[in-house]
Amino acid sequence: MRKAAKYSLTEAEELVGSAKSTNLKSPLLDLRGEIETEFKYHFMPKGAKELKIIDNMSELLSYTHSSNPNEREAAYITLFNKFKDNLSKFFLIYQAVVKDWNYEVEKRGYASSISKRNIANGLPDKAIEALLEVCGENVGIFQDFFKFKAKELGVEKLRRFDIYAPLKTATNENISFEEGKKIILETLGKLSPEFAVKAKQVLDEGHLDSHPDSKKQGGAFCMTITPNITPYVLLNYANKFRDVSTLAHELGHAAHALYANHHSVSSQHASLPLCETASTLAEMIVFEKLFENADEKTKKVMLSDKMGASYATIIRQNYFVNFEIKAHEAIKKGINCEELSDIYFETLKEQFGDSIDIDPIFKYEWSYIPHIVHTPFYCYAYSFGDLLSLALYSRYKEEGQSFVPKIEKILATGGSKSPEDTLKEVNIDLTSKEFWQGSFNVIKGWQEQLNSFQ
Repeated sequence: MRKAAKYSLTEAEELVGSAKSTNLKSPLLDLRGEIETEFKYHFMPKGAKELKIIDNMSELLSYTHSSNPNEREAAYITLFNKFKDNLSKFFLIYQAVVKDWNYEVEKRGYASSISKRNIANGLPDKAIEALLEVCGENVGIFQDFFKFKAKELGVEKLRRFDIYAPLKTATNENISFEEGKKIILETLGKLSPEFAVKAKQVLDEGHLDSHPDSKKQGGAFCMTITPNITPYVLLNYANKFRDVSTLAHELGHAAHALYANHHSVSSQHASLPLCETASTLAEMIVFEKLFENADEKTKKVMLSDKMGASYATIIRQNYFVNFEIKAHEAIKKGINCEELSDIYFETLKEQFGDSIDIDPIFKYEWSYIPHIVHTPFYCYAYSFGDLLSLALYSRYKEEGQSFVPKIEKILATGGSKSPEDTLKEVNIDLTSKEFWQGSFNVIKGWQEQLNSFQ
């Protein structure tokens, strides 16, 4: 708060700004949601016998992971045609948000559009510059992955419609809930007995809702309530490898909160850039254990899923931010919605290179991304968190048990210090490109293993 104080305005100006956000910006964002909610999707893939009317975007998006290529293509075209038909509306809203954002940037004296977000996250500009640069330098790893996947799917080249297509290889995975818990606790115990004790605390106190139920939401999450209450975890365990990894991930979140429960309720929870540290580390260590004991076909599927998830969390999010940087500058100078769409399409071509054929309909994808409108430059938090955790995992693999106390020190800090100050205490420099490269060295190793299976 002290560091951010120099960007504050007078009390009267702050009150006007607050009222403006409440009375103008918030209704604009609500309007965007209203437009999107009213969409009805006419879904009819090639070869289908009848038209299907879908009124829920989540249901439509489920077809982007279908094993049927016609369903994948139809899902994307149906989705983005809706946004294309309403492009001028989405552009007017986005343009207003960007202009408002940059008016504040100039008025408050921030160095750049993205600097405003960096300071709110407690991060120096140089750290994010290093992060974005290293992501761009390593995009070829994922282009190699898409070429690998094309061979596995029996096609010459993937289309953008196909990047989330499931592999044809079947696996005989079946890990019971009891077996999954045992694997996790034993594996975490080898990392740190204290980490395993904290994860077990959630299980012992009955704070885990583990299996699917008709009256229960899907997905998984961990909820920290207050420092004196053990966190609660929701899961939908279905005896798959990914369910074991998911349980490890959520128990990692819970352990993180318990390491930091000596702080107040306002500073227990780690800030956004650090909140995935324990969860991703726990997931990675358990994934490695499962991978060691799997057969070759299962290893191929596991690594392919891991690469796909890393692409979505790291590179895809990174290029959203690259687009935002360009979009903010272009909107300042004056631009129309088709020109903005062309800028987005150029970022897609840079992202995929010659590894994928991109249908022109994807130039309108930017209008569908809610984060760039609701929370400008938010998306790098995903790549930051995932890469930070992988970098720490890489350091752990290099240094062994001697690095564990440093990890535990980070976890025990919670949200009581900025990410920069927290990591400096364990000799980690977020502005170092070499540090971020350590994460991509792990990912590159996964892709090299995948290539060895072909």
